[in-house]
Amino acid sequence: MFSARRLGLTASTIPFVLFSLSGAAMAQTKPAPAPAADEPAPTEAEIVVTGSSLKGVAPVGSNLVTVDRGDIENLGANTVQQVLKSVPAIVGLNSPGQGGFGSFDGAGTNAPTIHSLGASASNSTLILLNGHRLPVGGANHVLADPNIVPPMMLERVEVLSDGASSVYGSDAVAGVINFITRRKVDGLELNVQKGFGKQYGTFNAGIVAGKTWDTGSVVFGYAYSNRSNLNAADRSFTAANQVARGGFNFADTNCTTATIVANGRTYYAPYTAGGASGVPYVSGSVANPIANQNGQCDLRQYWDIIPSEKRHNAMVSIHQDIGDRLRLTGDFIYSSRRNVQNISRGVASGTVYLSGAPAGASNNPFATAAFAAVNAAETAAGRGAITSATVNFSGDTLLGRGAQIIGVDETFYGRLDAEYDISDTWRFNVGGLIGRDKSSVETLGRLNPSGFQLALNGRATAVLNGISTTVSQALTATNAIDVFGGNGTQAGTLATLTDSRIYQVGDQTINNFYAKIDGDLFQLPGGPVKVAIGGEYSSYKINQDTVQPNGLGAASFNSLAYNLNYKRNVKSGYVELYLPVIGPEQNIPGIRKFDLNISGRVDSYSDVGSTTNPKIAANWEIVEGLRVRGNWARSFVAPALTSIGSNAQGRTGESGFTGGPAVTLPYALFPTAAQIPGCVATATSCSVGGATGINGIQINGGNGNLVPQKGKAWSIGVDLAPVQVPGLRIAVTYWHNELRGGITAPQIALVTNSAALSQYLTVYPTGATAAQIGALTATLPQTGTVLSPTYFIYSNQQQNVLNLNVSGIDLDASYRIQTENMGKFTLTAGFSRKTQFDQFFGATGATFSVLGVAGYNLTFPSLKYEGRYSVGWDYKGFDANVFVNHTGGYINWGNPANARINTNGLPTGGGDVVKAFVTVDAHLGYTFSDTGPFKSLQIYADANNLFDAAPPFYNTFTLNGAVGYDGTNANPIGRVITLGIRTKF
Repeated sequence: MFSARRLGLTASTIPFVLFSLSGAAMAQTKPAPAPAADEPAPTEAEIVVTGSSLKGVAPVGSNLVTVDRGDIENLGANTVQQVLKSVPAIVGLNSPGQGGFGSFDGAGTNAPTIHSLGASASNSTLILLNGHRLPVGGANHVLADPNIVPPMMLERVEVLSDGASSVYGSDAVAGVINFITRRKVDGLELNVQKGFGKQYGTFNAGIVAGKTWDTGSVVFGYAYSNRSNLNAADRSFTAANQVARGGFNFADTNCTTATIVANGRTYYAPYTAGGASGVPYVSGSVANPIANQNGQCDLRQYWDIIPSEKRHNAMVSIHQDIGDRLRLTGDFIYSSRRNVQNISRGVASGTVYLSGAPAGASNNPFATAAFAAVNAAETAAGRGAITSATVNFSGDTLLGRGAQIIGVDETFYGRLDAEYDISDTWRFNVGGLIGRDKSSVETLGRLNPSGFQLALNGRATAVLNGISTTVSQALTATNAIDVFGGNGTQAGTLATLTDSRIYQVGDQTINNFYAKIDGDLFQLPGGPVKVAIGGEYSSYKINQDTVQPNGLGAASFNSLAYNLNYKRNVKSGYVELYLPVIGPEQNIPGIRKFDLNISGRVDSYSDVGSTTNPKIAANWEIVEGLRVRGNWARSFVAPALTSIGSNAQGRTGESGFTGGPAVTLPYALFPTAAQIPGCVATATSCSVGGATGINGIQINGGNGNLVPQKGKAWSIGVDLAPVQVPGLRIAVTYWHNELRGGITAPQIALVTNSAALSQYLTVYPTGATAAQIGALTATLPQTGTVLSPTYFIYSNQQQNVLNLNVSGIDLDASYRIQTENMGKFTLTAGFSRKTQFDQFFGATGATFSVLGVAGYNLTFPSLKYEGRYSVGWDYKGFDANVFVNHTGGYINWGNPANARINTNGLPTGGGDVVKAFVTVDAHLGYTFSDTGPFKSLQIYADANNLFDAAPPFYNTFTLNGAVGYDGTNANPIGRVITLGIRTKF
């Protein structure tokens, strides 16, 4: 049987390898890795197999890609995410692997994903540790982070890119990533690394210690990692003005002063110009209306594009035989992580009054002098002097640095397992695991919107417990904010403006108990028929606490706190049958071996009902070294607890309601919109929300009516290991996945232009009643300004509306050449090429392709190609490896101005071209053979992005995030040289 392995080439060797493989689509396979020379070989009972519940049986019909311990050392990896970059089927080959990835959770959870199928709401990739589930974490999401494992404790990582719910249950629609740890170590191993980059640095240290005896072993591992932050201003390609690169000018216009909007005109400091119409962000191909205005600035120095990160990971693994038949295993983990990201102070808007402030509000004492030039311009233009206006304000230059997001995570995990040999061929296994993850996100120092309103116009309003509440203060030079550049804001007011602490905690627990019996039933020509029958009981709980400002001023005195509790129980049963139908001894022409595997599983959820998922798979070995394989499976993803919510309304930590968005409602889908006051009945549509005066409400968060996402998958592949060419391994897999009822919050443009989604926006032509509003917003906090009357309510809650059809080819190959005088050479190549990425929304939505596109689905980047190639050399203590990482070019649909949108709100073309991103990594080491007290001593140097390639241009501006590059598919850090020493005692 083949299991798999990673691979690579330098660019100059790629043509040679492709030629030598006769143009075949490649995927790499290799036997299960052998233990190091100083470690005892594991017994068959200790071998963990991914994708099967049968001991010692490789997954039938699938290609299992393996990254072993030797690969991990050659990668110079100091995090699990850096290990995973060697598997192109996993999204993020060229991503930084620092901070949160794929999770959109401020706590910094890292969520690897196979084939771009899912991410933050519910990941369709199942993460396992030694074949069992991990604790899930996150302040607002429910995702497993494999980075809790010390990298030196990893024996290998196995990636199964096929549906596997028939064995593992939920989350395995796209496949499984199984992290398998070391079982037997004798002695002590140390590893210390120091990394150097431009305005960036790392330090990593690890230790593994173990003792093995006749009947058992114990292994302890610890890792410390400290990686610095990277400020947005530390990279030239993140400049706010991207016009020179063919993009937009994202420069801020609120540098030391606010912009003033009056009578439809925008005035920039020092307010002497006549104002400019239009928007500040315009394409480089169009004249910029504010290009010559004063006050433009680049505020990126106030935030980080990558947070600093410190980790402590510790693990103990214990094994003991009791007699000849009973084996006990225990795994225990403690992990802590702290991320700190500097962020912008934020922006705010509000009405400022020069005179005649309405009841409850106050005139701003700094406004009269600031508006002198504005009023002069307005009067000269015949529009008359103004007594109030809207100001748009950025807090960074007034308040300076100091805003941060601090993400903290602490994880505990323990598993006890007992396996008893009933006979020579039958085993009984029982065990349980418990895990707890406590994640927190603390946001400090941001501009407090309600504090800003109080200091700007003396009034702040919020809805508390369904009652509209207003606080007021009379403004003076002592308590008012001067947003006009006069430096009149007093210290006490400045402190109030940044009194905005938000604190969120997610305390998540898992309890899992399992039992299984497996063994041989009877003999077939190909070998014994094996069966496994098992069951599980799992319990999940989340205790979520949030403290946030209540919208009535400084958070120290005006905050609200709430607690949410979620829980779920799952009962599961499964069966797996392995049938080796034909064996070599039968000498059947064209069928050397034929194996069949049938499996099925039933899962019963306490909150979303039951689901049944079968799988059938087959291997057909035509001749020795040539095998065809295939499989078909149904899989599912249960709604995350933080998606389905803590009550019938779907209340989560992200739930709330605020003012409705600016949008155009076509009468063809929303006929009653023509009856809204202010809409023209003879027209074809009406603009509502925003500054139109036709107010609405937007509801965000979870949904108590969610059901499991369902998936179907099949694949067919060929494995080649010709006996005539020792050392050559090739595998190619064509795969197809279907996802139905994927969970996402549908975009407003789709809701208002698609009949399949229009149900998520309701029009109230005479205004919604208090009862109607209360029925939809009850128990939800108000998170922004809501104005009356309300003419529409838009549900931005998560829904089962996304449907995907995704196909592609995964290829891996390796060729190992052992020479007499020049050592051993290893050539490897692996890539994943998507051929289809179609999607549609709802049951009747139009199907469209997003293949080779980013920026449309934030959690489903659908790049066509990711590949990794390498060449390695081992000779007399020297080992060297060069890796080429290739992310193919794609289209950015994230800018609607450049993407073509049809009448149904769906993209049909256009967009910005993003070039391919190619980086080179290298490893060079030397192991001393005569090291006295050391078993071995190695010094090494690793280079990530050896040639310091800058990420390709991506026309984006994300406050507190990526600017000018793709934060999901590109790495802004640049070249990092790491020097290290590794030794064994």
